[in-house]
Amino acid sequence: MKLLTVSLLAMSISWASASAREASHGYIVNGTEADITTFSSYVALFVDSIEYDNFYSSSYCGASILDALHLVTAAHCVYSEEPDNSIYSLFTTAVPLLQYETDYPFNIIEKSRVSEIYYPNDFDRGTLDNDIAILKLEQPLVNINESNFLIRPVEGISYRSTENIFFAVGHGNTSYRVDNNKSLMKSELIYVSNDECNYSNMSETKICMEGRINPSNGLEASTCHGDSGGPLYWYNGNNYIQVGLTSYGPATFCGDPSYNATSVFTEIMHYSLWIEQVLNGNEKPKFTSSKEKRIKYFDDLYTEANNNNNNNGGSVGYFSLLTIFIMLILRLYKNHDLL
Repeated sequence: MKLLTVSLLAMSISWASASAREASHGYIVNGTEADITTFSSYVALFVDSIEYDNFYSSSYCGASILDALHLVTAAHCVYSEEPDNSIYSLFTTAVPLLQYETDYPFNIIEKSRVSEIYYPNDFDRGTLDNDIAILKLEQPLVNINESNFLIRPVEGISYRSTENIFFAVGHGNTSYRVDNNKSLMKSELIYVSNDECNYSNMSETKICMEGRINPSNGLEASTCHGDSGGPLYWYNGNNYIQVGLTSYGPATFCGDPSYNATSVFTEIMHYSLWIEQVLNGNEKPKFTSSKEKRIKYFDDLYTEANNNNNNNGGSVGYFSLLTIFIMLILRLYKNHDLL
């Protein structure tokens, strides 16, 4: 009976995880294929609990390589009020140099699990102010070198201009609710000043972009949910300088042309000192993951499921399975509700 309960629970975990993944899966709107060798600082983030229940997700957020042991992403990708109960805090795995999302997990160069999560003390989940996080890996990435590290803008450099060329990069659908290309995608974007960016809670630490409208679907080029944490590059004619991290967009739908700006990014330049503090070991992590915590996560789920089973008279019936299923969905959504 215990084996049956565990097996059914594993199925429920997969169903619940798949449901959460469908709800949070995003895309580059009106994108074209991007070569990972051109944007080699890009990293895809997955939920990977294969060694525990044979589950792995599609890429749920993007990140970029600071060095072999540290990545930068959006804080809302990994933030949780209850990180010990969050699959994103406990089971996030980073995959560099991934051209096709479907190559995960069996045809990849390497992967490394996230062990520590850092974000600013004044990160606000409601307004997405200071939406930046650094992820420390359990093991350093060995198939990369300094040429794969992101290039940050130097202090005092000016790039906020409609004359400049910007690209957002990510894995996902090729248009609204259509996914016919699993390649890394890019979308060319156009700078919008903060005064013209029609979102509340704007600040100097955020940078806005719009895109050209595709006449075939009426949507502007933009980023969306699953692209969160991924890079915004400024191409200066020689290099792709990472100036931002995908944070949020319209409350209606991605690429909504009625908005003055279809994408809002956290501007990296404002966080240079904080980034250096983390890299130099002068900041304490907000959360540390471990194998022991991951095992406890599943032990707690099994205990909760068995308690529900016992309350049902010891039989694993429809009501018990439904209760487990709802319990898991609520836990997943409570801890990770991507924009």
